[in-house]
Amino acid sequence: MDGYAVAAALRANKALEGVPIIAVTSYAMMGDREKILAAGATDYIEKPIDPDRFVEQLRKHVQW
Repeated sequence: MDGYAVAAALRANKALEGVPIIAVTSYAMMGDREKILAAGATDYIEKPIDPDRFVEQLRKHVQW
């Protein structure tokens, strides 16, 4: 099961409706962002990760 299928399966589960899905990938090709968002991901982060920006991106979706 790839990330697209996982995102779609999670979105199909009503019990997980409000849970954000953040795709983190090193395989960043043109159109991947749009494809994973269409599959149900909330956001998309490409590697290499900038630690400060990564935390900032996560905070947009998860409150702690």
